[in-house]
Amino acid sequence: MLLSVEAGSGLGARPIKRKRALGLVAASHAGQHMYSGLLPLTYPAILLAFHLNYATLGLAVGLIGVVGGLTQATAGYVGRRVAARWILGSQNVVVGLCAIVSALSPTYLLFATGQGLATLSSSQQHPVGSSVAARTYPERRGTALSLTTIGGSVGSLVIPIPGALMIADLGWRPALLILSAPLFLMGAILLFTFPPVPGEEGPRSSFLQRPRLPRFDRSQIINPRVAAFAILAGTVAAGGRGLGTLNAFIPVFLRNQVHLSEVGTGAIFNLVLLGAVLGPLLGGYLSDRLGRIPVLWCAYGLSAVAVFLFGLATHLPTPLLAALALAVGLVAYVENPLLQALLSDSVTAAGQSSLFGLYFSVSYGVGSLWIIGLGEAIQHLGFAVGFAIMAGSYLGAAALLIPCYRALKASRA
Repeated sequence: MLLSVEAGSGLGARPIKRKRALGLVAASHAGQHMYSGLLPLTYPAILLAFHLNYATLGLAVGLIGVVGGLTQATAGYVGRRVAARWILGSQNVVVGLCAIVSALSPTYLLFATGQGLATLSSSQQHPVGSSVAARTYPERRGTALSLTTIGGSVGSLVIPIPGALMIADLGWRPALLILSAPLFLMGAILLFTFPPVPGEEGPRSSFLQRPRLPRFDRSQIINPRVAAFAILAGTVAAGGRGLGTLNAFIPVFLRNQVHLSEVGTGAIFNLVLLGAVLGPLLGGYLSDRLGRIPVLWCAYGLSAVAVFLFGLATHLPTPLLAALALAVGLVAYVENPLLQALLSDSVTAAGQSSLFGLYFSVSYGVGSLWIIGLGEAIQHLGFAVGFAIMAGSYLGAAALLIPCYRALKASRA
């Protein structure tokens, strides 16, 4: 269990409320993923409403991901100037507004614009939230970062069945309008209740200073080889990332290839997301005790098998499809928080925000190009090939962790 004591800080007489800070980071992540969890459920209806194909959808979603991902490189610059409460709180409000814009859009261009603005506004969630978690619980980073990821998965988990019911009964536009309400509420809670956290003591830097690309003093990097190869592994694993690629294509696979109903699609997708809550929790716990890389290798190998089989599950009986969906969720969503923990171990507290900004900008920004390629592959070659490519990305990422493992062994020798 995470320590429940409130740590002293350099923030005057105010203690750092560690559990509240971690809980609110996870809650903010949940708010973001309620929105991003509903979007894929609208894609089957969007394809029909705006006369799109899989390649066009993949291109739009991928480009939005690239822009939003690259924007995360600004986390170090923004984090030194704006407190976490304002970053996390305001982004939930803006995403709520973007949900309204998307719901009222008469064309796909305007819909995608709203989706893109939401991605840009929430681009600081991952690097800033992960930095807060890593700095607040330095002794249990694997567990803390897994809990922030699980917060996002819980946000996604509560959406599929209610979202599918709303889409089936009311349509996708009212469903997005309804979703804006909890986003506004979450924004208000964060703005008014988020506590001070480590690293926010002292004066804030000025926005008038010229922005710089993420860079680090040599003293901030504990193991540069581990940091470099972990970022490369995350970029390759983006080809099958749970909260990115899988979330984008599983609902359309279930609806258009397996031919489930709206509610059936929501129910099976819910099982994937249930696994996404349980898997990282176990993975984070084990990584704090057995090491990051052995647990990552296990997760990558199991993910490759499960996702490959899922792409062949078109004619499976519903109980077997449900079991396979749960298995995919249990293993395929583990890698992201564990890679973050591995990265966090390789840098000092002063470099956390900048390194997370670099990691998310590369692995999510450049990694989002995978979605464009997968959209083309699915359009022309079918879902089985698309899911096979996702499975292969896990194996490539696992191979890139071999230099990390050797570097860690050498540093301990």
